[in-house]
Amino acid sequence: MKRQNPTGLFVGALLAFWCAKAGASTVQFIEVLDNNYNRYRVNGAEGKDQEAAKDAAVIDALIFAAKELTGSEDEKRAIEQARPLFEKFKDLARKGRVLNVLFVKGGVRIDVVIEVNVKELRRKLEEAGLITKATELAEQLGNPVVLILPEGFDGKKISPEQQVIIDRIASFFTQQKYDLADLSAMKNLQEMTKATEALSGVLPDPVAEIATLVGADIYVTFTAGISGQVMANASIKAYETTTAKLLASATGQSRRYPYGHPEMDAVIEAVSDAVPKVFEDISGYWHEQVNKGRFYTFVIFGSLGDREKQKALRDGLKDLGTVKFNVKTQQKIAGTIRTTKDADDVEDAIEDAIKDAGFRNVQLVLSNRALFIFRVD
Repeated sequence: MKRQNPTGLFVGALLAFWCAKAGASTVQFIEVLDNNYNRYRVNGAEGKDQEAAKDAAVIDALIFAAKELTGSEDEKRAIEQARPLFEKFKDLARKGRVLNVLFVKGGVRIDVVIEVNVKELRRKLEEAGLITKATELAEQLGNPVVLILPEGFDGKKISPEQQVIIDRIASFFTQQKYDLADLSAMKNLQEMTKATEALSGVLPDPVAEIATLVGADIYVTFTAGISGQVMANASIKAYETTTAKLLASATGQSRRYPYGHPEMDAVIEAVSDAVPKVFEDISGYWHEQVNKGRFYTFVIFGSLGDREKQKALRDGLKDLGTVKFNVKTQQKIAGTIRTTKDADDVEDAIEDAIKDAGFRNVQLVLSNRALFIFRVD
């Protein structure tokens, strides 16, 4: 971990103070407890007494958790408009420890921990028609596969501290029904020199190359460290693998702890603060892909010097969807295809396009749900 400059902490503190002063509660995701429950901190919940303030905090936490379950802005608005419905969902929340109490005109204002059964909340929201069923969304497009890496990862060993952060981020994504790419698969892929050489110059950066090789649609990077006393900052970013387009970026911070408090606890708190913000943007992006299709990376290399055949091949690939060529040489044709076809159909269609163009001795070097590499002799 590295030490970070605490720039922006003072502004954040002022904003938090303003929200409390205005009587507006805020909700912060803390951690995934298990397969069912998430823990949240609600700041500034008000009521005539502590119990009433806790009830208000429960509703705020439920709505916050509900919005985390969808990336659709229409569904988020529907959830907000259905606020009275959440009174019926109060049994899905557990009231935790009260962290702070402030007496205000007409009652109290509290900061309190609330635990929400997000698994059951999702089911009830789907039944109410407030969010799309996860199974339906998966059938439309398939769940995205996510790879989580430290920022600037170079393929070398991940430290134990970094692995703890990866596991914390991963727990959130898996709870949201996203699949995770297995980085250990790289051990086998690194032995496939033809595959790695074929990707040279095709993708925008080395991390995107790693993500593509393991079949990830999206890769998430992070930095985290201690600033000042025992207080942590974290930065998390998410990119679309095939284009390296930045999909989401968020920062998080921990509370300030006394000297001697475990630094890793503060780091995990800061990471947990940032993850939901990133997921919300990723989820929103993924919702938009339903009608537009998904991206696939393709590489065709070998003896491609025949200009007429190469032109026929490019024309054939364009029939698959929206094609962008990143490389066009006598030895390699590579790029991305955006289509609503599934991975198996895309693989077959690419092979057919190669053969229809007049090339023979076509060999499939590598195929995963995001990448297809063919060799032509």
